Amino acid sequence: MKHLILGSTGFIGAALFRTMRSSGLDVVGADVRDSTEMPFIRFDALSPDFESLVREAKPDVVINCTGAASVPDSFTAPLYDYTLNTARIAEMLEAIRLCAPTAKFVHFSSAAVYGNPDVSPVAETCRVKPLSPYGWHKYHAENICKEYYEMFGVKTISLRVFSAFGPGLKKQIFWDIYNKALKSKTLELFGTGYETRDFIYVDDVAKAVMCLIEKGCFDGRAVNVANGIASTIRCAATSLLSSLGLQKTIEFSGSERLGDPLNWQADIQYLSSLGYTPDFTLEQGLEKVAAWMHEQ
Repeated sequence: MKHLILGSTGFIGAALFRTMRSSGLDVVGADVRDSTEMPFIRFDALSPDFESLVREAKPDVVINCTGAASVPDSFTAPLYDYTLNTARIAEMLEAIRLCAPTAKFVHFSSAAVYGNPDVSPVAETCRVKPLSPYGWHKYHAENICKEYYEMFGVKTISLRVFSAFGPGLKKQIFWDIYNKALKSKTLELFGTGYETRDFIYVDDVAKAVMCLIEKGCFDGRAVNVANGIASTIRCAATSLLSSLGLQKTIEFSGSERLGDPLNWQADIQYLSSLGYTPDFTLEQGLEKVAAWMHEQ
């Protein structure tokens, strides 16, 4: 099978490209930025021609790793976020319907659709209640994927990825901790420190994607992609500093950041039933992140 990765130069897209290529799979990258990885197709950021792209690549699987990825920015520029995270997905699906109707479509959604879940661990059947425009737009895109399956038979699956991390991610909590640690002996972070996240190392995200492509059901469903383990922000921050070999004091402001959930832990029963098991614990992943940060 030929795999087309849209957004192949981004954090997850690049890791997926490397993992699939090293596994011997036929993979083509595509993005709005140039890449040294080959084969590669560049497309226009403002008016992408997905139909021409799909015709050229002739994929059996299309994996969408594109989109805006900032919850705070979605409050200040909601239309831009909607365009990248919802409207573009409709354009991709239409291109597949017209040019590669038998292809599978893997869409990267987000755990942000859950907001603050009513229960924990949170299963795919639980009620969604996003806390941000970003979360709503990801959920709208899931519904479009479901629509194209129900109305046109396009094989789709949406991945509700939880807190992905790894080398190369120059944003979010671990990059924030690293930069603050370089400047001060005391680090101040949002919240109380007892908020929880379900962290998943980026190579395990790639492993989960490959497992789902091979064994998953492409019937418009949404699937949790995580490790099923809740870790506190306080413990995660302490673990990173330990891996960096830094002695710092961590303080928490007690204030919540707009759009951030309090506690996340995924029910990964469906993903596990397909044979997925993580290769990295949080601590093992942070060792690799720390090594990369030292190189910076």
